[in-house]
Amino acid sequence: MKDSKSNMPKPPSLILRFLHWFCDPRLVEDVEGDLTELYQLRAATGWRKADWLFAKDVLLLLRPGIIRNLEFNNSHTNFDMLYYHFKTAFRLATRYKGYALLNLSGLVVGLASCLLILLWVDDEMSVDKFHVKSDRLYEVFRDMIQSSGEIETTEAIPQPLELELRNSYPEVEHVSILSWENELLFRLDNKTSYEKGRYASAEFFQLFSFPFLVGDPATALRDVHSVAISERLAKKFFGDAWHEAVGQIIKIDERQEFTVTGVFENPPASSSLDFDYILPAKEYIQRNDWVESWFNGGFRMYLTLKEGADIDAVRKRIHQEVNKHTDNAADEPIYLQRFADNYLYSDFQRGVASGGRIEYVRILAAIAFFILLIACINFMNLATARSSTRAREIGVKKVMGAQRGSLSVQFFAESFLHTIASILVALLIVYLSLPYFNDLTGKTLILDLTEEKLWLGIFGITLVTGLLSGSYPALLLSSFKTINSLKGKGQRGSKGVYLRHGLATFQFALSIFLIGGTIVVSRQMDYILSKDLGLDKSNVIMLYMEGELYGKNETYRTALQQIPEVKDVTFTSGNPLSYGSSTGGAVWEGKNPNDVVEINVLRVDADFLKTMDINLAEGQDFTNNFRTDSSHFLVNEVLADIMGFDNPVGKKLSFWGTDGMITGVVKDFHMSSLYEPIKPLIIRYDPKSTGSAFIRTQGSTQQAIARIEEVTRKLNPSFPFRYSFLDQEYANRYEGERAVSSLVNIFAIVSIFLSCLGLLGLSSFSADQRSKEIGIRKVHGARTSGLIFLLSRSYASLIAIAFVIAAPISYFYMQHWLNNFAFQTELNLF
Repeated sequence: MKDSKSNMPKPPSLILRFLHWFCDPRLVEDVEGDLTELYQLRAATGWRKADWLFAKDVLLLLRPGIIRNLEFNNSHTNFDMLYYHFKTAFRLATRYKGYALLNLSGLVVGLASCLLILLWVDDEMSVDKFHVKSDRLYEVFRDMIQSSGEIETTEAIPQPLELELRNSYPEVEHVSILSWENELLFRLDNKTSYEKGRYASAEFFQLFSFPFLVGDPATALRDVHSVAISERLAKKFFGDAWHEAVGQIIKIDERQEFTVTGVFENPPASSSLDFDYILPAKEYIQRNDWVESWFNGGFRMYLTLKEGADIDAVRKRIHQEVNKHTDNAADEPIYLQRFADNYLYSDFQRGVASGGRIEYVRILAAIAFFILLIACINFMNLATARSSTRAREIGVKKVMGAQRGSLSVQFFAESFLHTIASILVALLIVYLSLPYFNDLTGKTLILDLTEEKLWLGIFGITLVTGLLSGSYPALLLSSFKTINSLKGKGQRGSKGVYLRHGLATFQFALSIFLIGGTIVVSRQMDYILSKDLGLDKSNVIMLYMEGELYGKNETYRTALQQIPEVKDVTFTSGNPLSYGSSTGGAVWEGKNPNDVVEINVLRVDADFLKTMDINLAEGQDFTNNFRTDSSHFLVNEVLADIMGFDNPVGKKLSFWGTDGMITGVVKDFHMSSLYEPIKPLIIRYDPKSTGSAFIRTQGSTQQAIARIEEVTRKLNPSFPFRYSFLDQEYANRYEGERAVSSLVNIFAIVSIFLSCLGLLGLSSFSADQRSKEIGIRKVHGARTSGLIFLLSRSYASLIAIAFVIAAPISYFYMQHWLNNFAFQTELNLF
């Protein structure tokens, strides 16, 4: 942070207060001066890192000779006394092994779960934060305001805005456009492979921190036939000679040769942008001049501001750029969002970033806190339940002159001994379980013990757990009266019972809350993956019509239909379950010219509805009579309602310079995420504009794939055969949600285990205290089942109370979470 008066960086105030608290007053001034001077030197290269290093240096000063003597009610505690307290705690743990094991088990499981979750949370929070210019790197977004008032926020930005920003905005340092991911065929001699990458303009590597290993990032994309490749791709094609890749020629997509002008480091796991090559955007623009219109959005766009530039002024000015250059033909305001925030805040409501993965981060962080709290409550409950066994010990110490502060330190020492032992075991468990955890979450988390942030986190968790779990025992047990303690009475009134029951009830309320959340999340994921989407996605193979296949639809269809395992074949302009090509300029009879309706446009051949098993609501499909031109359209039910016709069949419809007629209305089907409502759709008969094949199979899938591959290779020998399954492509879109659902399930089970562990400890201790009563009842003929009912009755009532408390709270929060989905499961008991 910086001092507003002197403009000199100052260390974090919280860490300074901690230093003042523990440091010997005779040393604190010199120590603070040295550390502050070192901090200011480090802050010159980055204040965030300087903060972490300052905290590390302060923690390293926690040692004899620097720590002051701590006072509790005029009773001085030195390190010898602390050593004695830890020694006593260790002896008690070895004496009461069952109690210690129970406590350690709860704390170990709780701490290990908490650490795993926090590693995941930290990884999520660190995405895209590694860029050097992260604090002034922004992405451009466009709001597309519909006549209905709905606002669709998109990253698709008109390409001419790039030139406008570069020439007319002095506050802008660099600006770059970036395409969506492309998968192109790379060829070097006889070595070929499909690689994923993007098109970008020349300043791309000056905005983003993807360091070059070979070549100059400032000039790598200047030539239209240049390509920058990743270290991984360079090693794949050039082997050990990858350092000499610059200047080599690679053929891409069997279409054009490109010169390698640079090799950059592989994008790190903490990058939301993943690619193995960057091609010049101007090469793409030369082949697709439609992107040069202010009315089209062909690229994502990013910019960095100069140091000290006023972001609010830039936001205000850029807001109406698209409207200004289109004469307000469309109401599409522009705004900026910090790029480092995009990963967590990717959902928009009425043009405002409202959530996204941050919701899952909050859910998992809350679960980590709840699990740690439940583990601490277990410790407190068992400590207070054992109060009578510690009463005489406390009484004797008080008679010998021990003050309440000294006794409190003893119980805190016991708490910290259990916590430190537990955290060490928990770290081992985390280390061993991380490979499985990474498989579950799709991440590459590591337990880097050299990482300062990790040790600060461990220190914080240890401190919070030790203080939280030891606080009430320290306050309660040290408050026993001397006379009662010597008699071994301790705390026998209703106060202690109410406390233990209250804590147990709170535990189970947390567990029930998590159970409710787990059930709802699992149901929603099942709902998403099994919902009727309006078409049949099973047994459908999808592949691209590339190379020599492109334009040979009928030849390819005829060859495929000779395969017994092929049922139907259709060709479209894209995946119908994930499609975004649209128009805002569609016109029909009676439409208000001032209305703006963004409508998806899917181009298909005549067999689309039959192959995808989509039903007609009215009218007819593309029949032989309609196959002579592309002026016949189908619309979905959403668009039919927007048009306002009782029967839209036969009505005229115009867009993209084509006048045509509506021949039918199809039942609605989902073309995007279930987070969003179904959008209006035009299905255009236009076989010449299709580039994707969808093949519905029957019988043996493996045999079908083998025969499809054989046919495809004959017609397109230069390109490797590649395909995907439509249902798998759909499921992959929700991979993140499924991983979070699995995590919630696992850690909800952990919370239940911890609660049951605490209940086991309380019930076993209760049975031990009532052993004489149980013996008498047995003598009088009591059955085992009756005794079990007697001992469990009170705890069953606590669980019932916990359910009454937690159920409505869980319902409220889960309904709030479900509201993020346009289509959601119902909340009910069954």
